[in-house]
Amino acid sequence: MTSSASSLTPGARTLLVVCDFDDSAAECNAAQLLLDEFAGPEAESVQKSYRDGDITFREYQEEMFNTVKAPVEHLRAYAGDNVNLRPGFKEAVKAARDRGGEFMIASAGIDFYIQPVLEANGLGDVPILSVAGAPGAPNGAMMTFRYDYPSDRELCRDWAVCKCEPIEKAQASGEKVIFIGDGLRSDSCAAEKADTVFARSRLLQHCKDNDIEAIEFEDFHLIARYIFELELGLQNPEVQATSRAQMKAAE
Repeated sequence: MTSSASSLTPGARTLLVVCDFDDSAAECNAAQLLLDEFAGPEAESVQKSYRDGDITFREYQEEMFNTVKAPVEHLRAYAGDNVNLRPGFKEAVKAARDRGGEFMIASAGIDFYIQPVLEANGLGDVPILSVAGAPGAPNGAMMTFRYDYPSDRELCRDWAVCKCEPIEKAQASGEKVIFIGDGLRSDSCAAEKADTVFARSRLLQHCKDNDIEAIEFEDFHLIARYIFELELGLQNPEVQATSRAQMKAAE
């Protein structure tokens, strides 16, 4: 289900857009939405262990979803029906592709709830770099999972996915990279490496505190227009003025 492959071969692309999923591409934290609905009573003690620093995020996510007893397809269907993408997201994906680039999701979350949301919006071909959750039971009936991790970088092990890997690979091929995110620990490294950063919430504050230029976002309309301009080199005064104002506000 998870795919990190691009529809364009490296070297042929001009741009890579790397976007976080929960609270970034999606209007909500989809993982938390599912856990609020389906997690078992053991979830409370798992949450406490994570808050107390006794377990890593990777361990927290595994243990939390292992408290769920609903069939996997129920969770997929619930995500597809209840998680909305931010306005302008489809336009941003199209803009990246129209300009010879690629748009991908990079998330520390699990593919089984990301993929159905993209599919519900006609974006099932968007590459996903995430944890791959595979049913542990032969018939997949119960929510017993094995978790496959796409990165073996030691520094990223506790956070499940290394979002810097696709950024570094693209930049080594001469591509411009845009990163879009909201988180702190799982997104901050990617924000420090990307050529352009769109940020909100904790990531925006991190950028302000560490002198990283970032454009604040709540929807993807500005991002789509920025991508369109970046590739064509246009100088639309309205978009340029908005971008400058938001970067100044992030200082």
